Amino acid sequence: MRTVCVIATNRSDYGRLYPVMEALKAHDTVQLKVVVGSSAYFDGFWWYLRYAKVPSLLKALPWLIRARLTKIFGGERAVLRQEQLSRMVQADGYEIDARLPLLIEGSTPPQMVSAAGIGLLKLSEILSKLKPDIVLINGDRFEILPVAVATAYLNIPLAHIEGGDVSGTIDNSIRHAVSKFAHLHFPATVESARRLERMGEDPATIFTHGSPIIDTLRDIDTSLGNDLHDRYPKDLNPIDLTKPYVVVMQHPVTTEYEESYAQTKELLAALDQIGMPQFFIAPNIDAGSDGIATALTEYRQSSGADRSIFHKHLSLEDYIKVFAHAAVAVGNSSSFLREGAYLGVPCVVVGSRQRFRERGENVIEVPAERSAISDAMRRQMAHGRYRSDLRFGTGDAAVRIAETLATIDLAKVPIQKYFHEAHIQK
Repeated sequence: MRTVCVIATNRSDYGRLYPVMEALKAHDTVQLKVVVGSSAYFDGFWWYLRYAKVPSLLKALPWLIRARLTKIFGGERAVLRQEQLSRMVQADGYEIDARLPLLIEGSTPPQMVSAAGIGLLKLSEILSKLKPDIVLINGDRFEILPVAVATAYLNIPLAHIEGGDVSGTIDNSIRHAVSKFAHLHFPATVESARRLERMGEDPATIFTHGSPIIDTLRDIDTSLGNDLHDRYPKDLNPIDLTKPYVVVMQHPVTTEYEESYAQTKELLAALDQIGMPQFFIAPNIDAGSDGIATALTEYRQSSGADRSIFHKHLSLEDYIKVFAHAAVAVGNSSSFLREGAYLGVPCVVVGSRQRFRERGENVIEVPAERSAISDAMRRQMAHGRYRSDLRFGTGDAAVRIAETLATIDLAKVPIQKYFHEAHIQK
């Protein structure tokens, strides 16, 4: 049996890993191990007290105490019910073999460093216990860099999905760093594969199968009605999803984290100029998310809340339904480029977060200025749907990635990496 350990640290990456996990189950020779990222509330209580930002710690203290009591008296099952990602993984029928404590309160660069350090400390214990033959990760989030470092020091082959991309934030550096640690590469596009070769990766270790998220899109029924609100009973002022609306998803740019509040205020001002119903989805936890959250809170307390709905968590299927039917999507999510290209959703990408990233015709990129944003939104709504762009895959990536992981001769994949120069032009 070959043991493949899948490490998912956030919901968006899990959406890309899940189809591969499903395909791996079809291989009798593969034993699947699943590790999920979790809050340090549960598994790193003392780390949390030491490293959390003081104002955030005080704000979160009631939940922290409740979480600790849950761990002490409720045990593992009770903890897993509390964690959003864990609930998703369990609902899909997977046993969680280990939790990786990562997330602590605070939205600043030092907090990201502390979270990465906490993860690295725990990974040695987890991987030594699970003894995987290969570890599989996705993407470019700051949480996966410790995984790459840990596997390197433990001499465990690493497989990486969606390497070779470029973008405009710290994720760009993390992605390339992980690619230099990885032994097997599964880039989403031909251009990304070429970029990996130019980085000195051996072409024999690069498999251009597409992005697994396209497999998920292919299989989802995207029909949408107002019954979606019934699945989220805390919805206030639910908007009519049968009429035109805007999807808004703005994440922080780590290298511009102090500007997050001002950039979000410009975006919100543009939305006021458009005056359409809005479906907001909360930002990720990178440095700068506090600024975005503050701007959104102020907006919720203004007249803008009368035509808006705010969601912290949506299931992947519900997100795809909502996104697929948007009259326009605005913000800086990478899903606007990947999923948006396949679904043909008109998107306006704001700011530098996705700068240089490959995209289809469905994207207009603008600076974080209200007039530029509102003008681009009007142009996109006037254009309407785009034709489906298959540059990120045709819906068979997961099966092909799983087949490679299950059958490749790992004895012929050297654990010691070298810079491959055969395809470098001199």
